[in-house]
Amino acid sequence: MAIQSSQQDGEALKPQHVEIKAPILYITTLFQSTGASLIWPIATLYMHNVLHETMTMAGMVVMGLSIMMMIGSWVGGHLFDRWNPYKSILGAVALATAMLAALTFWHSWPVFAIFMLILGFADGIIYTLLNSYAATIQSIDSRKVFNLQYLFMNVGVVVGTAIVGFLFNHGVQFVFGGATIMYLIFSVMVFRFFNLKGLAAQATKDAAKAAKSNFRTPVLIYALLGLAFSLYMGYILWETVVATHMTDLGMTTQDYSFLWTINGIVIIVGQGLLDRIIEKLPFRLTVLGGTALFAVSFLFLMNAKTYPMFIFTFMILTIGEMFASPQMPAWIDHISDPNAKGRAQGFMTMAISLGRAVGPLYGGLMIDGGSYKALFASMFGIMMLFVVVTFILDRASRRRKRRLAN
Repeated sequence: MAIQSSQQDGEALKPQHVEIKAPILYITTLFQSTGASLIWPIATLYMHNVLHETMTMAGMVVMGLSIMMMIGSWVGGHLFDRWNPYKSILGAVALATAMLAALTFWHSWPVFAIFMLILGFADGIIYTLLNSYAATIQSIDSRKVFNLQYLFMNVGVVVGTAIVGFLFNHGVQFVFGGATIMYLIFSVMVFRFFNLKGLAAQATKDAAKAAKSNFRTPVLIYALLGLAFSLYMGYILWETVVATHMTDLGMTTQDYSFLWTINGIVIIVGQGLLDRIIEKLPFRLTVLGGTALFAVSFLFLMNAKTYPMFIFTFMILTIGEMFASPQMPAWIDHISDPNAKGRAQGFMTMAISLGRAVGPLYGGLMIDGGSYKALFASMFGIMMLFVVVTFILDRASRRRKRRLAN
């Protein structure tokens, strides 16, 4: 939607603003998330059980995937700010779709790993560009925009994880074929609706302004990047280490997978309710409170021995995630350089990818050298450290603003 600037009453210098339509953003996020959610749950399982690679090798590929996503995130941020947003996302989606189509027919070792790494790079660009497009929306409160985008992303996760087991039982080619279909629909929507007239020019002007700008990046942004890093470092442990921990305690893989089904349902229902009040809640309450609650789940995890206790612990994590995850990019957007939205979202996605890359390695080292309890206790400490640092910096920032206002 383009908001034309007036030529009267001294408003001639007001720049034209271009933004993506929110419903289009949400629907494309849904299809992208569904496609991606068909891949990540079976990647390690496929490499170890079907391709007969070691868990160490599978872990290295997963780490490489996260690193490639991190590189893609950095590239995506620069492409949005300095080149053409539409051509950037169209190219990235085309690359990702091509890799999924190729995996449908060629998925032996090491071709599988190579194609997955390229897919990770493309997805890193896509995630950053989707967030950057979301950041262009000014007609809706940014907290509500990112909250609803997160909601649709989780609907995609529920749909993808619900059907991936059925497809995998019939052959891995059906998993990659299903993901390819989702990305083809995603590609069509990007081609049809993301070519916003004036957005490339707006991005170019913003990049020029950012280059000349004396905007000083708040230290608070770096604290928020650290917070995102710690949150997703803990999150990836639930996707990897906790599964092994639960089976060691006598629970089944079905018990573990059911946790994610509950997680998705609670987020879909809860996020819809939260959307009604999100604009009234300050960032420090949603992000810091949610992250603290997420961290507390690791304290309960230290003593979880039964399945009901794991469900209770995961509910604590889910509620914390529901408040913190969608509001982190919104807070970053709120305090970053208005002329460098893509770069800010790129850094955010890089921090997330770095956390997901470091988490499995850190978890393995802590378990080999200590215990599960030591790992969970240390994660609580790491996350709370970033919560406290971010709280202190945010408080100092608000005090400084009050002094300047007076």
